[in-house]
Amino acid sequence: MDCFFAQREDIHGTILVLRDEEYKHLSRVLRKKIGDHILVTDGDDNMFEVIITSFDHSHAECEIVSTKLRANEPKTDVTLAVSLLRNPARLDFLVEKATELGVRSIVPLLCERTIPKHEKHQRLEKIALAAVKQCGRSYLPRIFELTNFEMLVNQSRDYSLRLIPHEKTEQSQFIGSVLQHHKKTQSVLLVIGPEGGFSDQELRLAAENRFIPISLGPRRLRSETAALSALSWVIAGW
Repeated sequence: MDCFFAQREDIHGTILVLRDEEYKHLSRVLRKKIGDHILVTDGDDNMFEVIITSFDHSHAECEIVSTKLRANEPKTDVTLAVSLLRNPARLDFLVEKATELGVRSIVPLLCERTIPKHEKHQRLEKIALAAVKQCGRSYLPRIFELTNFEMLVNQSRDYSLRLIPHEKTEQSQFIGSVLQHHKKTQSVLLVIGPEGGFSDQELRLAAENRFIPISLGPRRLRSETAALSALSWVIAGW
């Protein structure tokens, strides 16, 4: 069933309204008709099955048939903090795939060895929204503003598990082994560094804030590959 997105202010009791791009996609691209059933998420953990009841020149009105909470969402909330990458297209790809895997929020990160200094915030939000609709999630991941590594680490105490993959970690700290000791974790912060890796100072700061260093295997991975590999382990582990 096709999935759409509705703003919270367009949901009133059992009536839901689709506007703007969602309306255009519904009526002009997919050519849905009155009586058709579709799925609609509000991006805040609610997934509605609705039936289209009317079309106007600017919006479609629907009636809510049923509601599911946290439909297709992982049990554990995972935040991915990732350094900006040299090639913006790779960060776009990562945001799309991380959203599909079930990440709860994404923090673009500024590390010592990060080369780009700016990110296209609205573009990343649009990519996440498209991925949510494509894979049928009920939660729209929050894309945070660009954050300094030190600030992120110093404010990370609310996460019950903090993971930092890097190439200096012993193979005995393989992510699969580490997760075996943290099976009831409610929230995870996963931090991925830039192409040049974390600096020694950043690793010391992470250690001081109880981040657990993990290994993703013997091969050197690109940042976006490392992020998706680690996310797959973390989300599939619960």
